[in-house]
Amino acid sequence: MVEDAWRILALARTGGFESQVEDVLRTNIFGVDVGGAFHMGLFVEGSRVNHNCRPNVYWEYDTKTMAQEVVALRDIEQGEELTHSYVTLGGSRSQRREELEAWGFECKCALCSASPQEVGLSDRRREMLNDLGIRLREAKDLSPEEVAVLVDQMGALIELEQLHPQVVVYYTLAARAFLAAGDRARARDFVRLAEEAWVRFQGEEHENVEGIEELWRQVGGERGV
Repeated sequence: MVEDAWRILALARTGGFESQVEDVLRTNIFGVDVGGAFHMGLFVEGSRVNHNCRPNVYWEYDTKTMAQEVVALRDIEQGEELTHSYVTLGGSRSQRREELEAWGFECKCALCSASPQEVGLSDRRREMLNDLGIRLREAKDLSPEEVAVLVDQMGALIELEQLHPQVVVYYTLAARAFLAAGDRARARDFVRLAEEAWVRFQGEEHENVEGIEELWRQVGGERGV
């Protein structure tokens, strides 16, 4: 118990709170969903994983074991540092920097330290991805072919910006867009992809279980069909 206490107190702090314990907790706690209720959890090893705007791991919480699991987003080279994102994926550099102020540091990852031209290109891609999301939400006047073009563009931008966890959002948008355009077959395909992505990135008891079930009802399909 004493050893655990020292391990916790040795975690990084922002220096924004007078109490050392409060400073450690507010800097390192993770938000977890347990049975639909929001809780805060402290995981010492997970707290030591540094931030990167293009992370190579993501984390999920297993409600059965009450443990945090760190999972690779891609192949990781021997000796490569494990990193995850402290902020919402998909934001521009200025948006990310603003969010990171809560942690008391300025990101120096490869993306944030890139040339102005590279940063500008990344910001434009992310803005385009956001715009595509808006267009997919308003897809009722689009044909299935037009939706397919937008979805292909969406996939390419996600790949270029390495924003793979965001497919949980964009696959869902694609499913709804194809449904609105009257293409139930492709809508079912993307509901299936969305469900697989949610399970991959957040586990079987992810926060959108009910939303996915409702989507299956709307598209008139069954899992595995």
